[in-house]
Amino acid sequence: MTWLLVGSFAGFLAMGVPIAFVIGLSSVLFFLVQGRVPLAIVVQRLFSATDSFQLMAIPLFILAGALMNAGGLSQRLVELSRVLVGWLRGGLAQISVVTSIFFSGISGAAAADASAVGSIMLPAMERAGYRKAFGAAVVAGSSLIGPIIPPSIPMILYGVSAGASISALFLAGAIPGLLLGLAQMGVAYAVAVRDGYPRERRATLVELAAGVRGGLLAALMPAIILGGILGGVFTPTEAAAVAVLYALVVGGLVYRELSVRDLPRILWETAITTGVVMLMIGTTDSLGWIMAAERIPQQLAGWLLSISAEPWVVLLLINAALLLIGIPLEPAPALLILVPVLLPLARELGVDPIHLGVVMVLNLVIGLVTPPVGASLFVVSSIGRVPLGDLSRALVPFILASIAILLLVTYVPALSLWLPALAR
Repeated sequence: MTWLLVGSFAGFLAMGVPIAFVIGLSSVLFFLVQGRVPLAIVVQRLFSATDSFQLMAIPLFILAGALMNAGGLSQRLVELSRVLVGWLRGGLAQISVVTSIFFSGISGAAAADASAVGSIMLPAMERAGYRKAFGAAVVAGSSLIGPIIPPSIPMILYGVSAGASISALFLAGAIPGLLLGLAQMGVAYAVAVRDGYPRERRATLVELAAGVRGGLLAALMPAIILGGILGGVFTPTEAAAVAVLYALVVGGLVYRELSVRDLPRILWETAITTGVVMLMIGTTDSLGWIMAAERIPQQLAGWLLSISAEPWVVLLLINAALLLIGIPLEPAPALLILVPVLLPLARELGVDPIHLGVVMVLNLVIGLVTPPVGASLFVVSSIGRVPLGDLSRALVPFILASIAILLLVTYVPALSLWLPALAR
């Protein structure tokens, strides 16, 4: 029966069936063949899985990111980044990475980050003489920071699946996300030196003050979210609602670039994205029930421990498997499927669930830019009109730098556990 489940999943996926339906159809086929469990459980799980106060944070953070982007946020964050790091070698590439760091505290998703930053920075880098493939690689590589730095939609999904504190997961992603950003900046600097890309003019004090003043309100949003959660003022879900209100006020009343006419489009796009995520959550719950009944997590744990009982070896094998799984699967469905499988193994190895969450999310988001099917890969290729082959080759050093940060975070748990420990 386990092989039937795996085979049907792989078969539907190979046929190009959307992932939410792949999960649901595999579960239905399992129950039909097994014949001992009524199909009504699929419908029951579909509704019970999405009946969660914590999951309300997902549509609210998606909405907040869309509102801030439509409200003139992206351009102001680019200007703030320019006055801060434009004077470094390869200035426009450095601006792209730092803008992604700022934007990641708002969007929580890699594709949104790549789209917002790429639409502004890719034409600017092309005009300045940067190779199109390199500029696209910078934008795609730095978009990985979005799902790591809080607020993070994958962290919410992990927290709900693992029963872990979403507040602790948000805090745990902060340092790894910044390290990932620094690594991407280092790669951009090295390529800029090799290829002779220029630095931008150093900003004057007046320009610095103007850039900070213009982008401060946008950059403050993640600080308000984290500060409120740490101070016990609101939960992550309530923080998402505060973020929506903040985005409406800043975009509509302060920047005056968000109009009432924009709202129907923004709400429609938010509803579509939320519907896709919620459908995956609902169908995956049935799959989780099957895996628990068939003792698949225990079988996997036994197989891995038969290879080696050393935690560092097992973690290395988990990393390798997740990097491969992250290529065809988006982080959301991969997390919903794999958390029930890997969490018992991690507990047996003595790995903290919060640390495991950061490692899993970081692993899976690297797949978003790994050829041939990474989602951010296609977004940036489309925006920059860069062939996938050229973009893939230019991305290699950025992917290697990301894997180096992944290994560092995997084997130095304090990088992800220090901030949550301080907040206790």
